[in-house]
Amino acid sequence: MLNNNNPMKTQKQLNRLQKIHQYIKVANTGSPNEFANKLNLSESQLYNILDDLKIKGFPISYSRKLNSYIYNEDCELEIIYSVKLLTRNEKIKIAGCTIKNYFTPMQLEWRKLY
Repeated sequence: MLNNNNPMKTQKQLNRLQKIHQYIKVANTGSPNEFANKLNLSESQLYNILDDLKIKGFPISYSRKLNSYIYNEDCELEIIYSVKLLTRNEKIKIAGCTIKNYFTPMQLEWRKLY
């Protein structure tokens, strides 16, 4: 979902993720087509992002009654992004003996509000 090779593109994707979260949190996405338009995405791109978030454990579903994507549980999105220089050996270890990525993979998690 996130491009780890281009920090500017990654920042744009993180900003988009925050927008997605805010729209879902207040149940103001509209239909899938309307939501995709709000985010300047195609519907298929939106579905791919939402599917990826669901796989990662985000409790997202679509409510026909509200005409919006919603969270099935109260939750918050916390994004922690860091950049650090890696030694050649660290890059090899992360990339499985080939130097593919200069940034470590990002982890996205949701947490319940208590």
